[in-house]
Amino acid sequence: MSKVIVIILSVVAIFIFLFAAYKLTNTSSDKSYPEVNKITKTDHVTWSKDKKNILVEYSDLQCPACQSFAEFMKSEIEASGAANADILKKVTFVYRHFPLVQHAHAEEAAKAAEAAGKQGKFFEFASLAFEKQKDWAENKDAVKKFESYAQSLKLDMDKFKKDRDSKEIKDKVAADLLSGQTAQVNSTPTFYLNGKKLAPINSFEDFLKPLKSLK
Repeated sequence: MSKVIVIILSVVAIFIFLFAAYKLTNTSSDKSYPEVNKITKTDHVTWSKDKKNILVEYSDLQCPACQSFAEFMKSEIEASGAANADILKKVTFVYRHFPLVQHAHAEEAAKAAEAAGKQGKFFEFASLAFEKQKDWAENKDAVKKFESYAQSLKLDMDKFKKDRDSKEIKDKVAADLLSGQTAQVNSTPTFYLNGKKLAPINSFEDFLKPLKSLK
């Protein structure tokens, strides 16, 4: 009987710990992060060109939650005739890398996406990487997978490999990571709208609500 009580107490303790950790990492804040809102020449930018409202995402290409949000945005915002397509006209979207240490291939994926970006195919590569995430996330030959995606996008492969392995791209990914750390990113995806962190986001509707309310 005592063993059962110990087990129950242990489960309760773990639950309380996980709940507390979740609250600590997903609580809302009125604090602004003006540096996050500054678009640089190396940023990857899409949607509205007006830069009136800026949505910044810190993302990890190996993160399943990031994949889910990418697929949601693709179907519910970016797709022709999407219900929330008006967001494209009033929001400028900026993607930044935040490769998590527990994801073995996240940094290599980020560098491959940056190399594709050198040939104007950043978002196309990122979309492919998310779409095929299960194929490479636990694959020891993930780098080869990335090269096959680059080939499917008809990239110059010599340039792609050279750029991928360059100090410039390594530094770019590191700069994105540092930017996120400075802005207190602690999980992916993390979004900032006009310099303010969107949190907590417990559903796609939580994500859409502040975007839909923009003028």
